[in-house]
Amino acid sequence: MQTRVSATRRRLIWGSGLWLALALLFVVLAVLAAFYDRFPADEGIARAIQNIDVPAFGGFLAFVNFLGDAWISVALVLSLTVAFGLVRAGSEAVLVFLAFVPQGTNVVLKGLVERPRPSPELVEVTSHASGFSFASGHTAVTAALFGLLFFLLPAVIPWRPLRWTLQAGCVLIVLAAGPARVYVGVHWPSDVLGGYLLTFLLLAPLLLAYHALRANSSSR
Repeated sequence: MQTRVSATRRRLIWGSGLWLALALLFVVLAVLAAFYDRFPADEGIARAIQNIDVPAFGGFLAFVNFLGDAWISVALVLSLTVAFGLVRAGSEAVLVFLAFVPQGTNVVLKGLVERPRPSPELVEVTSHASGFSFASGHTAVTAALFGLLFFLLPAVIPWRPLRWTLQAGCVLIVLAAGPARVYVGVHWPSDVLGGYLLTFLLLAPLLLAYHALRANSSSR
């Protein structure tokens, strides 16, 4: 028992250290983004992503961008919240609903940083987006929703092949959420990095609390 407690404490210390390090990185990115329209590597990475010529690549990224659109993401979060509630997964339903938190926080952050979006003179812009650029709201809300689903699906889908398939889809969508915004020219790579970091910083403590509650429940 003492060994288990010590291991848990070590994981908590390492996890807290990682969270603080990433929080510091996020703050540095946000401050720099307030002073610089783009970072040195942004243009090169953006052009590299936009120059990818793979069949169906653009179509898949268009689908991922569609999932992050405001009304679609709201509908997905609310529908999945209700779905988890109907199968009596109450804590999971609450967590899914909290996918709104990164999106709301990002709106405030954009107003503070006020970074302009990429210019058509620098990269190819094939989509219209209003507002400021840092951090990427599409990336934050998509990563939040499908990242949460990855961890919550085991609670409601016992059949492993189906669960693993859905989880693989969640990972793919999360990984594509950022590049999808760069591909259409509405965000710099540093913007989407900010979106990913924001989502992690806000949701990691919630997932940690969720797993702790489940562990306590199963040990009773």
